[in-house]
Amino acid sequence: MTFEIQVAGGAEAERLRLEQTQVLWEVTQWAAQRRSENGQDRAA
Repeated sequence: MTFEIQVAGGAEAERLRLEQTQVLWEVTQWAAQRRSENGQDRAA
């Protein structure tokens, strides 16, 4: 696995923050949907 780290400031930093927020939201929703479809959303 490779990670790329970039340091940004100003408008570019804000754009990246918004993009990352959107992507993390989408991944979280996808994971929750997959858990629900597989019956894994019930508490242990």
